[in-house]
Amino acid sequence: MTTLRRLVLLANQYPYSQGDHVFVGSEIAALAARFDEIEVFNYTPGAADTIVEMPPNVVYGGNLYGSSRTAKIKACGSPSLLARSLQITIHELRARRLACHAGRFLSAAAVGMTLAHDPRLRRSLLRPNAETSVYSFWGMGAGLLVPWLPREIRSVSLRLHRYDLYEAESGYLPFRPSLFERANRILAISESARRHLLDTYPGERLDSKIFVSRLGTAKPVEAEGPLIEGSGRTIVSCSNLIAVKRVDRILESLEQLPLDSPVTWIHFGGGVLEDDLRQRAARIDRPGLSIDIRGATPHQQIMEFYRTRRIAAFVNVSASEGLPVSIMEAISYGIPVVATDVGGTAEIVGAGLKTGELIRAAFKGPELTEALERVLTAAPQTYDPRALWARDYDAAVNARAAAALVAGR
Repeated sequence: MTTLRRLVLLANQYPYSQGDHVFVGSEIAALAARFDEIEVFNYTPGAADTIVEMPPNVVYGGNLYGSSRTAKIKACGSPSLLARSLQITIHELRARRLACHAGRFLSAAAVGMTLAHDPRLRRSLLRPNAETSVYSFWGMGAGLLVPWLPREIRSVSLRLHRYDLYEAESGYLPFRPSLFERANRILAISESARRHLLDTYPGERLDSKIFVSRLGTAKPVEAEGPLIEGSGRTIVSCSNLIAVKRVDRILESLEQLPLDSPVTWIHFGGGVLEDDLRQRAARIDRPGLSIDIRGATPHQQIMEFYRTRRIAAFVNVSASEGLPVSIMEAISYGIPVVATDVGGTAEIVGAGLKTGELIRAAFKGPELTEALERVLTAAPQTYDPRALWARDYDAAVNARAAAALVAGR
């Protein structure tokens, strides 16, 4: 009898049509080509959303979020899970990570045990006559169950991004040593992430486990005719309007930008600070400067805008990033970028890379203004953003490489 090669894929929202479906969706076809069957479990609160179309050999196992109190009691009373919990606790103590975090550790351990005990997941993991691997797309959420995976699962891959990686930003992240110990492969989205893991967990012998596995974006559809020219130079930004994205700093910089010709700033994305940004923008009366806060905009519409318009610069001044997909999308359309040196951004933005200008994370106002001016006044051929995208951030190429890692034995 032929052994079925199966993959259990743990995601946040995927296959719901929200959240990480863009990221997971870019890899799913490549994964499906490597396995006979894939079963996806997600971990997300709220009502079920529309399920996106998936390859024929990919099925949805269910949402692991919202376990009942009875399920939690049964999980926490399981002898095998309790024995593993003791090992995890000892590992955390030896790593001197438990002090001051006992409450969060216990809470997360209860979640991990409960998810690992879910009957739907266990049936999938222990399918007879099958060789089952696990791929957790995140190190939190459903990823919390990884240290409690059954011993029969011998191939475990773990992808790490930002909120599930940097404790300086997210606070204590539970049982990292045990999580990394259980994983056979750790897929870091940037070289910066890989270095962070090695520097932060030197005692865990991670060097042979970590692989830089960048995300990416789809090959852009070429414009059918000449790009639409605006009334002047167009600057674009795209992010949620939340404090960490610091979009208001772009507005401040534009107030100081020399305007020898008209400039239009268009921002895609909404959030809790949207009303405040709109009010601040409405108070600016500067001839030659137009501001268009478009709020939440469907992804397809944003890509169509990039495809058909001539855009002079893309700006991202976030205080924290992993490796921004929004920047990958911009350079795929040949748009030069001005961005802050946070997370892995230096791997995708910089004059030396011919993709744009990198400024300090703790930049002063003039630094952003000057960087924008350099991009806007640069001679033709100064930047070639599309070349770097083709080399490092083509989603189809990167997905095949990631699938090969996950399918490794």
